[in-house]
Amino acid sequence: MDYTIEDFDNLFATNVRGPFFLVQQLLPILGDGSNIVAISSAVARTVVGKPGEENPSILAYASTKGALETLIKNWAAILGPSGIRVNAVAPGVIDTDMSNFTKTEAGRETALGMQALKRLGKAEDVADVVAFVASDAARWITGASIPVDGGSKL
Repeated sequence: MDYTIEDFDNLFATNVRGPFFLVQQLLPILGDGSNIVAISSAVARTVVGKPGEENPSILAYASTKGALETLIKNWAAILGPSGIRVNAVAPGVIDTDMSNFTKTEAGRETALGMQALKRLGKAEDVADVVAFVASDAARWITGASIPVDGGSKL
């Protein structure tokens, strides 16, 4: 309810406009065998918590990641004929400063309650998937958003 236009614009500038124009600037040097890996989020496809007018929400953040995933699919379709793969990695709750809510008992219970693997993710869990998607081992994957979320919302 108290989100400002400036907050909203800053999120979109970081998570949508930034990647859009970065890819635009990189196009002249990308060629066959190149790939782009963007960091999305599990919240692009999942409503987190109990949304309501009185409850905090990550609606604006989630919408930027949804927009990013739309870019991923379109870039994959546009750049695929040039041999360029485009994918996203979509982390769930990862033990970083961004997930400080997990420092409380209620926050941790909420996070773990959504996950099949019953632990918080680690940065290396995400890094390993990014490395795979960027490697030749993923040469037949494009236009995908790969969840790295411990089986959230199964």
